[in-house]
Amino acid sequence: MADESKGELSKVQQGIADYLLRAGVDGFGPFKSAREAASDALVKKGDETDAIKHLIRTHVALAGAQGFITNLGGLITLPISLPSNVAAAYVIQTHLIASIASLRGHDVDSEEVQTAILLCLLGNAGTELFKKVGIKQFTKKAASALITKFGTKKLGTLAAKSVPVLGGVIGGGVDAASTRAVGAFANRYFTRTDVLPKVIDGEVLSVEIEEADGMTDSR
Repeated sequence: MADESKGELSKVQQGIADYLLRAGVDGFGPFKSAREAASDALVKKGDETDAIKHLIRTHVALAGAQGFITNLGGLITLPISLPSNVAAAYVIQTHLIASIASLRGHDVDSEEVQTAILLCLLGNAGTELFKKVGIKQFTKKAASALITKFGTKKLGTLAAKSVPVLGGVIGGGVDAASTRAVGAFANRYFTRTDVLPKVIDGEVLSVEIEEADGMTDSR
């Protein structure tokens, strides 16, 4: 029975990661694919730095718009019950990260870059998780970490039984702030040629979100 529950949980975790990556990279609803979004931003702004500022600004505005998030409705069909605004914020943030990665010249269809996209979604905690579990287990563990990020301590039991693990509503301001931080982190992260962190003598290269705060300013 324990093995069965563990297997079900693993499927849920993989399903969450697959959904976020598919929507983030290929687009969903009103969102174009990450490649198209990156290209449009570059054409509009004419400069890579300004294009990334534009991407961050527009995604932050969408994440903070409670009406928009609510209207996503059926588009947010994650394999586990989450409040619509939480699920929508994750998808918006994944799309932002993928768009920045594409603008920086990375192949968003590659497994390595998609792993890095999930890592950026978790911020500095993602680099620490990568250090602990490695690339093979990272995708599933990242999905679990995204849910525990919002306070549940019983993910294993609840997810395996398909019981909602989150019931609160996160305010639009919180969604906007977290999206801004994610965008800043992704901007800093994808300046590197190697998109996955190096673990040397037990230490993992970490990128501090604060170092990229300047990129969240917009004109």
